[in-house]
Amino acid sequence: MDKDTFEDKEINIGTPHESEQTTVVGESCTRECRSFLFRINNRDLRLIDTPGIGDTQGVLQDEKNFANILAFISQYEHLNGICVLLKPNEDRLTILFRFCLKELLRHLHVQARENIMFVFTNARSTSFQPARAAPMLRTLLESLKNVSNAVVPFSRENTFCLDNEGFRFLALCKNGIHVSSEDTQDYSRSWKHTMEEFQRLLSRIAQCDKHVTRDTVSLNEAQQLIRKLSRPIAEITTLIQTNIQLAEKHKNNVSSNETLTPQVLEQIDIQIIELGYPRTVCTNRKCIKVIMADGLEKIDYVTHCHAHCYLSGVEEELIGDEKIKSCAIIKKSSG
Repeated sequence: MDKDTFEDKEINIGTPHESEQTTVVGESCTRECRSFLFRINNRDLRLIDTPGIGDTQGVLQDEKNFANILAFISQYEHLNGICVLLKPNEDRLTILFRFCLKELLRHLHVQARENIMFVFTNARSTSFQPARAAPMLRTLLESLKNVSNAVVPFSRENTFCLDNEGFRFLALCKNGIHVSSEDTQDYSRSWKHTMEEFQRLLSRIAQCDKHVTRDTVSLNEAQQLIRKLSRPIAEITTLIQTNIQLAEKHKNNVSSNETLTPQVLEQIDIQIIELGYPRTVCTNRKCIKVIMADGLEKIDYVTHCHAHCYLSGVEEELIGDEKIKSCAIIKKSSG
């Protein structure tokens, strides 16, 4: 932004990527996970950029983002560090802040708590201190400890304050934007401190035990399995109640009519037939048929989008899985 006219000037660095939303102001930027590999002192450093929590598109998008993150990290055997990015000027324990942190910790295995790093960005405005966000974060972690007995450390050892002003300065210079000598000195001091903090972050991560990603992935698979069980359990409960009513009805008929010929007690049973292969179906109202089976409404998915769909990584019995977009039968232009 021009200091005199306050007019915006667009500055682009690098090549736009389809996983990033940069054209719409106010929208969440990162849409899916990306991995970046750097060679530092004869060691490979892999940074995984993930979508944030508290997406502007709502809670359902957050769930999709978590599913994307879990699917992405499952290809790696371990994680050395998990960086939680925060802003130091947050001074209120808002519902959104609670939700974001609780959702993150809910998806992580308890053994991962020692690998968590709290990284405060845009920290030059607070003299590179966690500032007002520190007591708020400490209060939230204490409340989580009281509820779940899970202790997530928050101390100088796993807390780091950075600022990307130095990068913005380089972007300005590369695009021919004049920067005053005073601003250049400020950017230089900010860069120096940020690099010191980054080195401290790398040292801390190197000291931590490796977190086996399978532990976190297995935890979330168990949670998904529990959610999947809700539907069959509900159907079984309905069948049990229906059979109880039929038994009571039969009992009353026998009691009221002594000359009634003994009959086999009518019962309702259900049989599940495995297809033997995955199938992608459409859940649109136009593509399903509601049928009555033994007095119960059942949905018949009459439209088979892909009768034999062997797309990998897709969760079964899940409506709206993002990975379905990669199915050969789906048109990329319209979805």
